Amino acid sequence: MRILYIQKDPFVNMGVTALSAYATEHGHESHLLIENAERNLERAIRRIDPDVIGFSVTTGLHLWGLAAAAKVKRWFPNVVTVFGGMHATFYPDMIKGEAVDVVCRGDGEEAVVDLLNRLEAGESYTDVPNLWVKESNGAVHRNAMRPLEQNLDKYPYPDRSIYDKYPFVKNQKIEGFVTGRGCPDNCSFCFHVGLKKIMKGLGTYTRRKSPEYVIEEIESFLAKYPLKRIVFRDDTFVVTYHDYVKPLMAMYRERIGLPFSCLIRADYMSEESIRDLAESGCFAVKMGVESGNEYMRNKIMHKHLGDGEILETMRLLHKYGIMVQTSNILGSPGETLDSAWETLEFNARLKPEHAWCSLIQPYPGTTIQDLVMKEGMLPPGFDPDEFEQSYFMNTPVDIENKREISNLQKLFPIGVRYPWLMPVIKEAIKLPPNRAFNLVFKAHYAYSIMRINDMEVGDFLRIGLYTRNYFNQTSF
Repeated sequence: MRILYIQKDPFVNMGVTALSAYATEHGHESHLLIENAERNLERAIRRIDPDVIGFSVTTGLHLWGLAAAAKVKRWFPNVVTVFGGMHATFYPDMIKGEAVDVVCRGDGEEAVVDLLNRLEAGESYTDVPNLWVKESNGAVHRNAMRPLEQNLDKYPYPDRSIYDKYPFVKNQKIEGFVTGRGCPDNCSFCFHVGLKKIMKGLGTYTRRKSPEYVIEEIESFLAKYPLKRIVFRDDTFVVTYHDYVKPLMAMYRERIGLPFSCLIRADYMSEESIRDLAESGCFAVKMGVESGNEYMRNKIMHKHLGDGEILETMRLLHKYGIMVQTSNILGSPGETLDSAWETLEFNARLKPEHAWCSLIQPYPGTTIQDLVMKEGMLPPGFDPDEFEQSYFMNTPVDIENKREISNLQKLFPIGVRYPWLMPVIKEAIKLPPNRAFNLVFKAHYAYSIMRINDMEVGDFLRIGLYTRNYFNQTSF
């Protein structure tokens, strides 16, 4: 069988590469199209002639996916459309969409291969675990989830070759890798809390590939594609340092040796682990601060992380020459202009290379969504299934001083980088939201992304050509 994945923007989707590899291993063909890079999507699909077309969607991006699937169904009414990803997992009722035939919840490797095998054999697939399947008469089969695969080493290396037809992706000198799935933490703004509830009783949620597997996966990639930098995209890379990261770094230094970046959490770090990362080639990390107000950070966002832990970790990162991008969120329930300002001032004390800042979004499955809905902090008639907000541009949450906080978020990065501008920013945020603030935010964001990822200008511009409305549609 031939499966085609369609995505909107020119970024490697690691879930899709995993699905492609597993389907190929089981004798099926996998293809991929980037809509923004195709002059005639219908013609491109016709050349591939797929049996199944898949869309991996997050909340917000699901609206694009539904519109794209509607076009596909008009062109190819007999093709089977499958939706997976975070939004499909949390809102499987999207199966009710006219152009949606199948919804895949959770890990998709086994379910997608089962679907393809059944289609190839001409058998019914209405009972495949993890799938919700709609019949032609509208009846929906809602199947239970299968146990979580605990041995991630059983899967083949992700298939990045499906992006090779696009030189602006293939020729990039930075590539992302993940060492596992899941996250041990329960931050209220993150989807992992909801996923843990969905996966309860199905096995250990947080799982990792063996260090040897990770190194061999990177080696396999480097044999085909030369790289300048590596990014470990795990939500928290360092969790158990001595048991996992330390042996991984020993092999990485010996066999890979490329500069890399990763995501960390302050209270999981020590001077030993930071020194080891630096000596292994870590040149940058992303670290969650979220709020400069400890009540907001810990009681509302559930980070359980003190100012002192963040300050000490930042001191050590500076000591060992590792650049830092902090992550921050403004506008959570209970946020005031004073607490938002505390976040700016705390980041200025930390002196990161870049202070990333978003506006709170009540994404499906998050504790924050439960809180704002309970407190009636969403607009009348707000439908989470129609979520299309960007965490960069706006928030639907009704908070005090919403206009000023939204403006502060746009000017946040330059306020952290140039603290002497704070008096000016205090006055500027009183103005109505405007294009100038948005432009300042986007320009500084673009510069900082290039800097923290050591991205070449040419690569950045080429990707930018195929990334339309990124700031308006970025979502989890």
